[in-house]
Amino acid sequence: MNNRSYRFKSVSIAMAVLLIMSLLAACGQSHSSNSEKPDTGATSNPGASTDGGKEDAENVELRFSWWGSQGRHDRTLQAIEKFNALHPNITVKPEYSSWDGYWEKLSTQVAASNAPDIMQMSILYIKEYSERGVLGDLTAFAGNELRTEDLNADILKNQGTVSGKLTGIPMSDNASVLLINREMFNQAGVEPPAIDSTWDELFAKSRELKGKIGDSVYGIFDASASLEAFMYYLFSKGDTLYQDNRLGYQDDHLRAWLQMWEDAREEGIAPTANMTASFLPLSNADPNKDALLKGNVAIMGPTWVAAFPAYENIMKENVDMISYPHADHAGSVLQTAMFLSASAKSKHPKEAAMFIDFMVNEEAAADSLETERGLPENKKIREYLDPKFTDRDRNMIAMLEHVADSNPSWYDPGPKGAGEVTKLFEQLVQKQQFKKTSIDEVITEFRQEADKIFEKNN
Repeated sequence: MNNRSYRFKSVSIAMAVLLIMSLLAACGQSHSSNSEKPDTGATSNPGASTDGGKEDAENVELRFSWWGSQGRHDRTLQAIEKFNALHPNITVKPEYSSWDGYWEKLSTQVAASNAPDIMQMSILYIKEYSERGVLGDLTAFAGNELRTEDLNADILKNQGTVSGKLTGIPMSDNASVLLINREMFNQAGVEPPAIDSTWDELFAKSRELKGKIGDSVYGIFDASASLEAFMYYLFSKGDTLYQDNRLGYQDDHLRAWLQMWEDAREEGIAPTANMTASFLPLSNADPNKDALLKGNVAIMGPTWVAAFPAYENIMKENVDMISYPHADHAGSVLQTAMFLSASAKSKHPKEAAMFIDFMVNEEAAADSLETERGLPENKKIREYLDPKFTDRDRNMIAMLEHVADSNPSWYDPGPKGAGEVTKLFEQLVQKQQFKKTSIDEVITEFRQEADKIFEKNN
């Protein structure tokens, strides 16, 4: 994709929208009983409504799976209820879980040829699932059952389309950030880190905070085992994680990354290996269960603007966002927050396309979803939601625009096999955290084994 072209033409708007969407991502409301009659007064889908009222229409059942917080589950169930009411012959059955549970379950379903008809898809995996033939080509429905004219054409072409097949419809945009626990800094009498900080500045803040609060807390979450975190570090150094279906970075950068975190652990400003292993992974994005809300660490990430609402809903004014640390270049990246995809084996691809259209293009769905999945990719839906934007939404929009203005890189999902390589990195670095292997051994083994994985898959 032409990153510069897309960035300057649409990122600041899309990013702003993404922030807003993210705002409600972690709503901690109680699980809705869905007993209230749905409001279906918004504009109906012209492509999807042609047979919805016919009594003799075929009865269709679709399974829809997604990941997220309880707030996302509740809002999505409301949207599903509205769609079911608009199309009496179509019943959408929900399947949902946390991030980690979602991918494990989906992998099992795919292996058993039992994938859901519609699935929420991450940019991390859309290329891999598309190339494996898991995701269906929606090209035939574009412009008919599935309207795409109000979506960003660059994203549809360069991220939603894989090997010539339209396999992902973008819902929202996103940017990587760090979260800070403002209450911990206030208790310590330490000024929170600046929105644009270096690693040295963050470690200095962590050192100052720990000196004021004591041994029971740490300044910063140990992100050393996160390949995603390392990728952003590389971008800030002007390096790249992948190149030509292999690892592409300089080994000295991995050495510096691992040494930086080892020094932080030994100094006591990052948690011990045992403590880090006890925390939920960064990708979990559930503030009820992680180290930031519990007050174990004051700085945590990387995470995404879209995750901020979940934290703000619980922590209120005690949580804030800052950019991922920069060096010679920006560390934060831009990303399509998520896609909706259809199964290549669905018996009802047309109806699956109709449901995706409803979720992405309809005001009725937007009334339920709002910005829970990030800033909507659909520009008309963004305009429709604008009067509802809260201070939190505006905060998210401002953060997205800030990242967009910093000449950031775009998230790189990597070649086929990147998911397996991500797990390999985590396993090897965790061994190094526990001093069961050396930094040099991690550097050598990771490159050798990762390139074997990429060679096997590509």
